[in-house]
Amino acid sequence: MLNETFKLANGIEIPKLGLGTWLLDDEQTAQAVRDAVSIGYRHIDTAQAYMNETGVGEGIRSCGVAREELFITTKVAAEIKNYDAVMQSIDESLAKMGLDYIDLLIIHSPQPWKEFREESRYFEENKEVWKAMEDAYKAGKVKAIGLSNFLQDDVENILANCEIKPMVNQILAHVSNTPLELIEFCQKNEILVEAYSPIAHGAILDHTEVKELADQYGVSVAQLCLRYDIQLGLVVIPKTANPDHMRINADLHFVISEEDMESLKNVEQIQNYGEHSFFPVFGGK
Repeated sequence: MLNETFKLANGIEIPKLGLGTWLLDDEQTAQAVRDAVSIGYRHIDTAQAYMNETGVGEGIRSCGVAREELFITTKVAAEIKNYDAVMQSIDESLAKMGLDYIDLLIIHSPQPWKEFREESRYFEENKEVWKAMEDAYKAGKVKAIGLSNFLQDDVENILANCEIKPMVNQILAHVSNTPLELIEFCQKNEILVEAYSPIAHGAILDHTEVKELADQYGVSVAQLCLRYDIQLGLVVIPKTANPDHMRINADLHFVISEEDMESLKNVEQIQNYGEHSFFPVFGGK
């Protein structure tokens, strides 16, 4: 699995499996990057809002693998909604990570977190953010550009006003909460979908129906959930600092039958993520 890739619309290859780093501090992140790379991971996902880009950079420099072999994603903070501030933030991310370029740059959210999914949609502001990202792309600072948490009309706003089409939309997508219509819309428009929290913040691990199915395949619930997303054509970026979990997450050499995929698509939606129910995570709500 660690050698498998999807191809973005501009021809760049992105590993199907990445390492998420949300909630890890710089020191933990640096070690997680080193551990992941030693296991065979080549795709690392961070964000300006995670406050650990410095740790990602330290991990890259000390992991023993050439920069060109790695695929690094970061995200423009949701609150940054004007051209100059976006450009400055990109330069700051490059400086913190000590990189000459970012492989994938994403708008973290269509709205500032405190207004997430509220009335104001920030359509005009996002066009300005996108223009800055297009210019960073043309300048070679980033190799691919995309979106995160964008609903269909948010994506349509960018498609209608862009010079360079979004290559990615990173969204919450997991067993028991799979936005199939949004996924299909993105894929029809050659936008690769990435699934963050593909193991549902852990809330799916004790789900009886899913656990029974995982047992039938002789795999863990986490492995079943990751394989499910990948078979939907999604990149998965499970977050962990545990090397054993990294190894298990990468051992996905099995195939879920079409019948079981349909069952998983229709698992009753999780209503409560427990301690992680405070989404949007940076909204302070």
